[in-house]
Amino acid sequence: MIEKFESCEFGCPEVVPPDAPDDFCIPEQCCPDKIATPKFPSPTTCLPEDVQRELEERIDVVNELLLNLALSGEQPEEARRDAFDGLMGLFIKVKLTCEEELLATKKRMSVKKKRLLKRKLLARRPKGCVNLVGWDFVQLKQEDTFFLIPFEKICLIKSEEPLHETIEEPQLTNIDPCFRRALAYNFGEVVSSSPELIQLFFRIRLNNFLLLLLDKEVEVKLDNQLVKGKLIDLSRESITICREGKEDREIPLNVVCFMKFKECLDVD
Repeated sequence: MIEKFESCEFGCPEVVPPDAPDDFCIPEQCCPDKIATPKFPSPTTCLPEDVQRELEERIDVVNELLLNLALSGEQPEEARRDAFDGLMGLFIKVKLTCEEELLATKKRMSVKKKRLLKRKLLARRPKGCVNLVGWDFVQLKQEDTFFLIPFEKICLIKSEEPLHETIEEPQLTNIDPCFRRALAYNFGEVVSSSPELIQLFFRIRLNNFLLLLLDKEVEVKLDNQLVKGKLIDLSRESITICREGKEDREIPLNVVCFMKFKECLDVD
């Protein structure tokens, strides 16, 4: 037996009962009386028909070119975001490109020393539960510490648990009506002022996430060096570490293998 289902489309009700809940923080005097005005149809363009047709053809060509450019080549960061989304909450280990680059500089090292170096690198690999997937980085959480790892430094992900399918669940459903109204009418201003909303709608970038960690103790792993200190300043391209008894050090973000913090910070 085949059951028939009627499609339900969203639409405004013809009559709103007076006791209906206000879930949009609507002010009492929000709808002024309409002034009757004459209505005239307006043309869709001010160009002649043949010129408009030629313009639309050119726009179609440009749009197709842009689409081909967007779909061509690899998109490693997007692929990594999808992979980590499927590993959310699972315990993983990651292999970094920094390891390969460091080993490549040790060609004259003896086999025994190189083997010991590989063991040290293996022991230092970041590991933990996937806690947050940003725009260009992932956060791994382990007990009272967490790692921030740029996507471009990850070459391998290891997990003993199977990848699970992510389920998109509706969010911001049970929120304050006035906040809902502010979000609808002032989206850019409201979202840009909240790291949580930036992560929810767009995914937060590493340099923006680090703003939440200013004045925190951090360990910054570079190719062959570990820098310890306090994160005191940052820009789009670099971070500045205050080191006890030493000069402050500015480190470009593109040379950072990973960062390790002691205090946990969640952005959900």
